[in-house]
Amino acid sequence: MLRLLFLIHRWFGITLGIVMLLWCLSGFVMMYKPYPELTEQQKSALLPELGLSGCCAMPASDPALEQPFSSFYLQMLVGTPVLALRTSDNRIVTVNLADGRIFPDVSQADVARVAGQFDGNARLVGSLHNDQWTVYGGYNAHRPLYKFAADDAAGTEWYISSRTGEIIQLTTREQRFWGWLGAVVHWLYPTLLRERVQLWSQTVIWLTIVGIFLTLTGLYFGIRQYKTRKSGRKSPYRGLSAWHHYAGLLFGVLTLSWVFSGLFSMNPWGLLEGEGMRSEQRLLRGGNLLLSDITPILERLDLLRLDPGVVRLEGEKLLGELHLYAVTRAGAHVRLSPVTLDKDPPDAGKLERIAAVLSPAAPARSAELITEEDRYYYNHHEQVSLPAWRVVSGDASGTRYYIDPQTGRLLSKIDPEKRWYRWLFYGLHRGDFTPFLRSRPVWDIFMWTLLLGVTATSVTGFFMGVRRLARNARRRNAAA
Repeated sequence: MLRLLFLIHRWFGITLGIVMLLWCLSGFVMMYKPYPELTEQQKSALLPELGLSGCCAMPASDPALEQPFSSFYLQMLVGTPVLALRTSDNRIVTVNLADGRIFPDVSQADVARVAGQFDGNARLVGSLHNDQWTVYGGYNAHRPLYKFAADDAAGTEWYISSRTGEIIQLTTREQRFWGWLGAVVHWLYPTLLRERVQLWSQTVIWLTIVGIFLTLTGLYFGIRQYKTRKSGRKSPYRGLSAWHHYAGLLFGVLTLSWVFSGLFSMNPWGLLEGEGMRSEQRLLRGGNLLLSDITPILERLDLLRLDPGVVRLEGEKLLGELHLYAVTRAGAHVRLSPVTLDKDPPDAGKLERIAAVLSPAAPARSAELITEEDRYYYNHHEQVSLPAWRVVSGDASGTRYYIDPQTGRLLSKIDPEKRWYRWLFYGLHRGDFTPFLRSRPVWDIFMWTLLLGVTATSVTGFFMGVRRLARNARRRNAAA
């Protein structure tokens, strides 16, 4: 039985060794080079300044406008203000406010003008549904996409939405290079696999499970073989095998924790998936928007005097009331009264009402403004917005909610499953247990030390597998 288990470990190591090694090496890259993705602030910086002189023609009658909407925003498209209405299922209905008509897609000519405004040397690469840098489902509302390239030193490429004409993704040659060596390898993210979401998910899950088995059996045999012998040696192996034995003993548990936490990153079979934020977002809105809620604002927009640098107007309901925000190129949100269109500072008293909505079963344990990170809401790989309202529900779950005090939008929800996810994935996989460990260069030294040890275990195992295959090939050739 032990021999069979040893053989299984060996052959799993030969077949999966390259994957484990690539996961380790790409981990070094991902410490410093994330998958290229535009933040909302970066998207705002790419928008032209909003001009509302002579705006707006009221939307013409159309069945597509007779449905409820979750939010809307208004921005410029080649000199013309357009209204984008977002449905509850994340589709976008776009209205040209110059003539009030819906347009199903932005024309290629207009897209080319948008690209030309961004870069005078823009070159249309083509229209596509997705590629390596736009395969993520968050871009679905904007497909198909127009891809442009600039003949600049940085090798800039960007993607424009066919629905709204805005730039939704931008990459440089350096980002793409490190993206291929880092995130694409680490997440098994090549387009051909990632666009088949279920296949991709199951591939990662089962490769990770095999990796856990491989590590567990390696630990078992490593501990079993570690004992004092007549020669005084602790390991029966020599050369590369001895290096693999000792590296596995020193870093095997860490390897197991990383593969194990990598499995939890996929929320296999719904484990640690949490309930998501949709129900709370719907409760906080207090109802959807109808076109009749928006048209009174459109009728008075030509009277609105915007500060320089405003690139977008956003509107949505909060606690049943329509809220309007002017978004600056820096990504800041300035609240406007939907009645007078004057600046309307956030109402701090809304926090109590929000807390009551988010914790209906019992009074919230706490509802406060935080200006510093806490154990579940912090800057590390992802940036969080501070200050923020933090509400802790009064029920047994103790769910934490983090809300943007400027807009009342729900930024994050940490329910019991997400609390486990935070420790079993973010903690074990990224080493961000405490603020001290996250501080630089402490985190770099900590992660490099551990990653080098795990990589040593993987690389020695990989080359042992290569050596075994080469030896078998020589034997076959000799027998032939």
